[in-house]
Amino acid sequence: MVMSKLNSMNAFVEKARDVLSSDPGRRYVLARTNIRDFKLLNHVFGFQKGNEILKCIEGILNKNSDAFEVYGQLHIDQFVFLMTKEKFSTSLFRQMASECSGLIESPCFRIHIQMGVYEIVDSNMEILSMCDRAYLAIKSIKIDEPLAVAWYSDSIMERCLYSKKIISEFDYALQSKRFLMYLQPQANTKGEIMSAEALARWLMEDGTILSPSHFISILEDSDLIWKLDLYMWEEAAKLLSKWKHDGDKKNLSISVNISPKDLYYLDIEKELVDLVRKYDISPDKMNVEITESSFVNNSDLYVDLIAKLHKAGFAIEIDDFGSGYSSLNLLKNIHADILKLDMAFLQKGEDLIRSEIIIDSVIEMAKRLDMQVISEGVETQEQAVFLKSNGCDFFQGFYFSRPVAVDKFDTVLKAYNLERTNAHHKRPKSLRDLVKEAV
Repeated sequence: MVMSKLNSMNAFVEKARDVLSSDPGRRYVLARTNIRDFKLLNHVFGFQKGNEILKCIEGILNKNSDAFEVYGQLHIDQFVFLMTKEKFSTSLFRQMASECSGLIESPCFRIHIQMGVYEIVDSNMEILSMCDRAYLAIKSIKIDEPLAVAWYSDSIMERCLYSKKIISEFDYALQSKRFLMYLQPQANTKGEIMSAEALARWLMEDGTILSPSHFISILEDSDLIWKLDLYMWEEAAKLLSKWKHDGDKKNLSISVNISPKDLYYLDIEKELVDLVRKYDISPDKMNVEITESSFVNNSDLYVDLIAKLHKAGFAIEIDDFGSGYSSLNLLKNIHADILKLDMAFLQKGEDLIRSEIIIDSVIEMAKRLDMQVISEGVETQEQAVFLKSNGCDFFQGFYFSRPVAVDKFDTVLKAYNLERTNAHHKRPKSLRDLVKEAV
């Protein structure tokens, strides 16, 4: 790959420092751009096309040099700009994205330029530190647009520092067994708990318990999630091994989650088969849960994996069904056993009737495909009754129980299992009660 002839990083830093020192009272911004998936572009279209795009950018910058105080090239596909705040505009960069996209003839690929902007509040700050802040802004971008712009803020730095804390403490926490397995019960139409989903919680040194929303995405982005998943699978296998000697729980199953990154770090089939052998449990008690969105970019790998897991005796659950863009095509290619309806279906919207029609149709379709249906996110009596009347097999949500620690699971189990509950003991209403009330 040929570097363009723009200012190198060292030259940019020197010239930017001169500009800021000569007029410290003026307001400036430092902007940094990144061509997303540039390595993929080179792989698909060749290095010559990559060079053509870089030359296009260089030409646009040189033609509009008056808009910048200084500009340069940080890396092959990353550029940096120092501009006065009053001159800053995204229009030039939108033009850049448009002209570069015009060089790609394939309708399946277009150029995405991401821009991070740092408004300079301390002109004495190191230039490289300013570049780092602009880069943090780029990392915060989630939208998929030809030009996506994010401004640096203190909250971005706080999130970055928090992520670094999570990552730095993760391995020790795992070794110290600071991760706890919580179980969220799944009830059948009789109000009896038949299974549970295993969910991770992080017990911090100060006693605080973190929910998955505080660390799962960070572990996924840093490619550490496979370690936690492997840990949780083993914790579930250990618990199932204990349950097989307990008359109240020997028939219960536990669902464990597979993350997309697990495919690249683990031989998933081997790990799960080894666990059921190690703890002498039946694989049909350990359901494997895969989110619908995971299939989008790895469908072939998942088809092969699911076939192997089925052969080994595991049941497959498709989680968050309806949250992605390929739901129906997914069901055509993936022979799963259980469909978990995305909780978004249950949220109140402007047209409740349309939502109910969709839910009814999905459940009917799943039945015809010989799949059981779990609805998660059930929070009200009305939702439970509607889902029961439309053929849903199992229910999961706060209406029945929040996720609970393993040592609290017995209490929930006894409260909901009608055969083992004293008729005079106060307990939450079961599905059996609700259906009677709805008749």
